[in-house]
Amino acid sequence: MLQSIRERAQGVIAAVIVAFLCLTFAIWGIESYLQSARKVIVAKVGGDAVELAEYQTTFQRLKQRAQAELGDTFDPKLWATDATKQKALDYVIEDRLLQNNVDQARLRIGAGQVAGYLKGSPTFQVDGKFSRDRYTEVTRALGFTEQSFETQTRKDLAIQQLRVGVSGSSFVTEQEAQQIQQLKAQQRSVAYALIEPADLSKEAVSDDAIKTYYEKNKERYRTEDKISTEYIELALDDLKKTVVVDDKALQSYYAAHQPDFTVDEQRNANHILVQVKTGATPAEEAAAKVKAMTLRELVASGTPIEQIAKENSDDIGSRAEGGATGLFGRGVMAPEFEQAVFTMKVGDLSQPVKTSFGYHIIKLKEIKPGGIKPFAEVSNEVEAKYRTEQAESAYYETSERFSDTVLEHPDSLADAASKLGLTVATGTLQTRAQITEQFSESVADAAWETEVLAEGLATPPIEIGANRIVALRVTKHEASKIPALADVKAEITTAIRQDQARASATARGTRLVQRLRKGEAAAAIMSAENLKWETHEAIDRQNEDINRAVLRAAFKAPVTGAHPTYLGVELGTGSFAVIEVAKPSTPALAKLDGGAVKAVQRDVARGKALAEWRDFVSTLRGATKVEAFPKNL
Repeated sequence: MLQSIRERAQGVIAAVIVAFLCLTFAIWGIESYLQSARKVIVAKVGGDAVELAEYQTTFQRLKQRAQAELGDTFDPKLWATDATKQKALDYVIEDRLLQNNVDQARLRIGAGQVAGYLKGSPTFQVDGKFSRDRYTEVTRALGFTEQSFETQTRKDLAIQQLRVGVSGSSFVTEQEAQQIQQLKAQQRSVAYALIEPADLSKEAVSDDAIKTYYEKNKERYRTEDKISTEYIELALDDLKKTVVVDDKALQSYYAAHQPDFTVDEQRNANHILVQVKTGATPAEEAAAKVKAMTLRELVASGTPIEQIAKENSDDIGSRAEGGATGLFGRGVMAPEFEQAVFTMKVGDLSQPVKTSFGYHIIKLKEIKPGGIKPFAEVSNEVEAKYRTEQAESAYYETSERFSDTVLEHPDSLADAASKLGLTVATGTLQTRAQITEQFSESVADAAWETEVLAEGLATPPIEIGANRIVALRVTKHEASKIPALADVKAEITTAIRQDQARASATARGTRLVQRLRKGEAAAAIMSAENLKWETHEAIDRQNEDINRAVLRAAFKAPVTGAHPTYLGVELGTGSFAVIEVAKPSTPALAKLDGGAVKAVQRDVARGKALAEWRDFVSTLRGATKVEAFPKNL
């Protein structure tokens, strides 16, 4: 098929197609094609477009976070499902809704709060102290620059501040917590017997039964599609390890890139905000200015600005900290605020400064000069940047040749590997999910293309992220299939015997429960049935001496008065439990553990707060026109 296409591509048809494309680009311009390709819209929130690139960035960060938190239990197959992609899209939409709400509410987070949060985060600490190297490593791993990560942190903290305001009113009374704790601390007497499934391993199973079971359940035995591959891979991280580093090269790099190691001047101030709402009348604005002047006079007369800010500032984000901004550079604050601060001397007190938020009274507390960091202080950073630059140069040089080299001989990767200085690696039989986990979903999709899967040709080079390229060939393919009855007969025979054993145990147990409910003595029944009747007096929900499934069922069962309750429960092992539950005992309020009650109060309040937050987000979404386009993901 491909050979036919190649031959026709040399003739008149190809010339006509090329001429048509040239004419099209000449009329509309290639940029229009590139623009339309880049601007794929996945949602609209209140008229604002959410582009595919934003969604993809967020999706990858959510996936990386899940992978870091779950470790070995992380399941990459879950992240390839439409349901997970839809949840990620909902997350992006809700984040945009909340950010819009934060902006409308004029919630602001000071640079000092961001710095304090980051320095206090265990994620960025080594031996209990903030580590700049660790911080740089983590932010890069998450796909951020330090500046963009701090911007994202500022947004997250603002949303968290909004969340505290929304759910801060949630509470649970002590009486409610006591009632819940009484139920949690309740004790019951539980007796039970386990009916084990019979050993039917030698029981005959008819061919008809096996065939019937096979026809009804054959999909259960379907094998997964699997492939073996050979592949070559170009990765920036691998190239970094091969870069030769010496002190002379690092010193030269440091001298040539001093702006990268230069710190901008930063300033630290306290401020008081007298808010002026949007659309305020001249009278309201004048009143705000008078109030600002009055507060300034209090500071000028000797009252600490921190005290005045805590009592009077309208800036929710900094009020609790006495109006502290923390250290910040240019381009962070409102232009008018920044202009005032960067013309002041330490100790100066400004006149009222008008911004879009209102009037500010500012007192400059500290100036941290900028300048070039000494080499000794940034040597690790210099080396990391040098390695990255050298590796990137090699990466881009090699990647430019990668595509042409692979496509020259698509029926083998050995020649391409030799020319590119790479090694052909081989893989064992893998499912699509395993290929996705090792590489990416796009690589798995390419591997299952007909010309790759059936014709043994290499995939085109596929980019995985920004700094990794892979090309692979399928060397063996085992198609998904339903095995013949003969191949799974033994498994089916075992399954039928297990089902029969479970059904027999359940039927026997159900009959015993019915007899107990009619009033027959439990001890007599169990003795006659040759079953062990275990009795546990006054046990609670945390008891470890009793089967967990039995315990859960015993505390779910309704028990009233002096009469016991009898029930039967199928267990996951195939056993059946016959259970007697009696003598419920609820502790008096005076005997409750006060600490346990407080813990219940906190936990339930936290649950209510979460519910209120979800209701708030849901209401926000309902009040905003939201359009989602999951087909564009």
